[in-house]
Amino acid sequence: MSESANLGKCHLATWQGESQGPVDEDGVNKIKNPLAEEFPDMTFLNSFEMVMGNIIENHKRHFSRSRSSEVLESGCLRANAAKCIYWEPSKVKAAIVTCGGLCPGLNSIIRGVTKCLWNEYGVRHILGITAGYNGLSDPVNHPPIELTEKMVRDIHMKGGSIIKAARGGFDAEKICDNLSRLGINMLFLVGGDGTQFAGNLLYEAARKRQLLVSIVGIPKSIDNDVVLFDRTFGFDTAVAKASEVIRNAWVEASSCERGVGIVKLMGRDSGFVAMQGATAADVVDLCMIPEIKIDMKDVLAHVDQTLAQKGSMVIAVAEGAGQELVATGQKDATGHTIYGDIGIHLRDTLNQHLKPSGGRTFYIDPSYIIRSVPINPNDHIYCVRLANDAVHTAMRGYTGVCVGALHNVICMLPSRLIATGKKKVRPHSSSWQGCVHICGMPRNLSGLDAS
Repeated sequence: MSESANLGKCHLATWQGESQGPVDEDGVNKIKNPLAEEFPDMTFLNSFEMVMGNIIENHKRHFSRSRSSEVLESGCLRANAAKCIYWEPSKVKAAIVTCGGLCPGLNSIIRGVTKCLWNEYGVRHILGITAGYNGLSDPVNHPPIELTEKMVRDIHMKGGSIIKAARGGFDAEKICDNLSRLGINMLFLVGGDGTQFAGNLLYEAARKRQLLVSIVGIPKSIDNDVVLFDRTFGFDTAVAKASEVIRNAWVEASSCERGVGIVKLMGRDSGFVAMQGATAADVVDLCMIPEIKIDMKDVLAHVDQTLAQKGSMVIAVAEGAGQELVATGQKDATGHTIYGDIGIHLRDTLNQHLKPSGGRTFYIDPSYIIRSVPINPNDHIYCVRLANDAVHTAMRGYTGVCVGALHNVICMLPSRLIATGKKKVRPHSSSWQGCVHICGMPRNLSGLDAS
């Protein structure tokens, strides 16, 4: 059995043993879901309902069998409402925390979790933990706020996080102490792979103490770089906004003789926003992403050729692209690499190259605009699905898991699997190859000549 379906240590009824494989929820969850009382004809999950991990057969690959395929081989357990649950809702005290930077949809997640707990399970003790993990490690200086259905009613209409997002502050032992002191037995962690890595450490600390708490992660990444799941919330909104900005850059470039619009987009290690934004805008001539190394001589040659043919050009570049050209060699206080500014480098290099022939660039960096915008309708729907199924998963007694979509079905996976790395754009994926052809990029800038 693959790791994706091995949930024995991720259920509060079996987590202290050596149980392998799926959990016999029918045998350990004895409390009737209040939804079954209120809606007796509602369809509930079969507690062993699985989603296949790999759905494509006879796939011609340009690379060896991926780690993701191996991890997901046995499929994933669906994360939805079951007829019988582990927790007595009247005894639940829940908390939700948003960690890391801003991302469209944080308020939609906060709202969705609160409303599901409040309206579907009758939970009346819900805390919003302020300032990320800082609020769990030091609630005296970062006091939590009480969340109610009324308080969160319209928060999805604006960007940001009403409970404040922040980095750092993680201390598993202090957090366990405070969870116990505050009586919190259900914790929802909203954040990226770093947050979920810390969440797995917290789960292990709680397991060691036998501290009964359901810890459920809702992965967040505007870059869409969380492994195994289809996508992260906020990504669709980021792509929509990015494509608008790219089209603005096209207006500027095409309204000038030999104009080149450059848009720098978020994506330190993965180029999904740039790739999908370029595809959606459909006016880009060169898309640069971290996964594809480029030679500046090839870029200049492509610029010259495109300007000769069209008179203007648009470049979409992810912030982590071309670091071999702008590497700083420095690290920040947390040990992360300080990236050079590829957008400024492109702007200055192209301005110098174009000036003799009367050309110029129009440089736009919309990063903070994109991450702070309200979520769009389609993304909000996804947030509602994630929030509801995170609550259902916790109520069923699971802990140390994350929820996310696999083949557009919300599933749960052990958090340790989400924390194993970052998802990357594959050069031979249909998405990247499609982007290459839509942009009309030459082979030497496409990455398709690499193994």
